[in-house]
Amino acid sequence: MDWCPVEWPTRSHASTMAKLQARQSGRKATMAGLLGILVLFLMAAAALGYALWSEKIVLPEALTHAKAFLKEIVSGEITVTLTVDGKTTVIQTKAHNVQELLAQRGITLKPADQVLPALTALLKKDMAIKVIRVEVKTITKEVAVPFVTERIANPELPGGFARLVKKGQPGLQKETWRIRYEDGKEVSRTCVAREMIREPVNGLVQYGTLSAISRGGQPLRVSRALDMLATGYTYTGFNTASGIAPGPGVAAVDPRVIPLGTKLYIDGYGKATALDTGGDIKGNRIDLFYETKNEALRWGVRKTKVYVLE
Repeated sequence: MDWCPVEWPTRSHASTMAKLQARQSGRKATMAGLLGILVLFLMAAAALGYALWSEKIVLPEALTHAKAFLKEIVSGEITVTLTVDGKTTVIQTKAHNVQELLAQRGITLKPADQVLPALTALLKKDMAIKVIRVEVKTITKEVAVPFVTERIANPELPGGFARLVKKGQPGLQKETWRIRYEDGKEVSRTCVAREMIREPVNGLVQYGTLSAISRGGQPLRVSRALDMLATGYTYTGFNTASGIAPGPGVAAVDPRVIPLGTKLYIDGYGKATALDTGGDIKGNRIDLFYETKNEALRWGVRKTKVYVLE
């Protein structure tokens, strides 16, 4: 039979083991003592709170905060505020971050929704969390495109007068707009596309720069100029509406356009005076007297410029 040698603990080894056991016992005693103190403190605080409440004594704000702080330490909860869908709620929570808090509250997010602070943000005491409901809508509408009226100087028109040569027409454009709403309120509107349906047609106006005309070296002061349809005529055996016999330089007009007695200058004819009227002379029409029928026929009917002299 073989015998195994037995090593007996030395005095130094036994001493070390005793010290370790003493330390562990000391730690347990310390923890138990601290826990007991905390329990006694909370019991005392509860008793003090009841006494103060029964006597209707309000604690100073600092002590109230201390009580809340101790409650958070014991329960592991913190107080935060959550604003979502127009409502703000004060919440006691053990959640670690914003995402966990929203999950606990059963709040679902759409892809465009915005959360402040971020979902990964760690919760802190008195933190304010806000969920912004974001909605983006796209609309299309047709809008008028304004036209431009070009102005061109016309030296044949008296100063201060204008002639509409071509009337402008507005264009038509289709616009696509993206509108962003936050919690039901519009916060931005951006035009993302434009499509021209009908191009605008620019207008054209001639404005007069004529202050005088010169015929035969003699300046004639002009008050206005008219585009008229002129017809040559000759003596018919009747006097003019003014009561005088017709002759060269007599013009028959519509008195609503050119008053009788007005001095005129007609391109291609020369000076004349509005002294006669006629049943067929309406609006911008004028008859020019010639001594012979052949002269009247040579003139015929033509458009001409009639200057009203000052």
